Amino acid sequence: MFNLIKNNIIQFDKLIIDKYFALNLDEIDTIILIRLNDLLKRGERLLSVRPIAGSMKINEAECGQRIVDLVKRGFITLELSEVDSKEVFSLDETYRRLAYLLEASDDTAETTIINEKIKYTIRLLENEMKKTLSPIELEIVSRWYIEKKYSDKVIDEAIFKALKNKNRSVGYIDRLLTKEEAVETKIKKPADGESIQDLFRKVYVKSK
Repeated sequence: MFNLIKNNIIQFDKLIIDKYFALNLDEIDTIILIRLNDLLKRGERLLSVRPIAGSMKINEAECGQRIVDLVKRGFITLELSEVDSKEVFSLDETYRRLAYLLEASDDTAETTIINEKIKYTIRLLENEMKKTLSPIELEIVSRWYIEKKYSDKVIDEAIFKALKNKNRSVGYIDRLLTKEEAVETKIKKPADGESIQDLFRKVYVKSK
């Protein structure tokens, strides 16, 4: 995510405008960082206040103070160039913070989706079993999605099979899933000393 932002594959301007409040920045700080990012995209790493202040409604003194504050807060990093020992700037820390916000947002969205799947499955089982699931049963269902990471298809098939067999038990469904997991693992894992190519040839020969 960091590299996508740094290389502007994820558009920096739009992203920081969307996330500046979460970074505890105000609008002026945000515009300064956008201007600095524009300089970096043009290959200009020398920090100069004048061109930045010239495009804003604040004077050079205030702009300079804002930049100093952003350096102190870690959004801008100053370092000596290895080429000519001049002081150059970097926004890497800003990119990292934005990447963290994006990743945290993705994790939250994924968690929400998983929770909705768990709720749906619990409602389905309670309707079919005509009872409220016990705390242990609720934990088992949650584990299917969170710990075991079974696919929706595998879970649905196990529930359907249990209902078809007239066994309306969460424990029975869990055993079906465990058995299915063991079968898949055995199929995917080559025997000791057996290469992937050997396994492929066996499957290929059997299919002929």
